[in-house]
Amino acid sequence: MSKREQFLAFVLVGALARDINGKSNDASLIMRIAAQIPEEQVPDKVMKAANVFLDFCNGARKRPNPWMLARRKP
Repeated sequence: MSKREQFLAFVLVGALARDINGKSNDASLIMRIAAQIPEEQVPDKVMKAANVFLDFCNGARKRPNPWMLARRKP
C-alpha cells in the first residue's frame, strides 16, 4: 500500500468509528476532504497524520497543519 492509501485507510476507520459512536454523521465528507490531499504531502508517520487530521475534523485543533491544505490537481 502506498503512504496515501494507508493514510486514507486510517482516516476511514477513525471516521466510521466516530459515526458509529453517534458523535457525527460526517464520514463521507471527511473522506472526501482527505482524498484531496496528495501523496507527497502526507507525512511519513501516516497513523499519526490520520489522528491529527481527525482531531482537526472533530474541532480539537483550531488550525490545520500546512500539509492538510494541499490539494490534488484534477
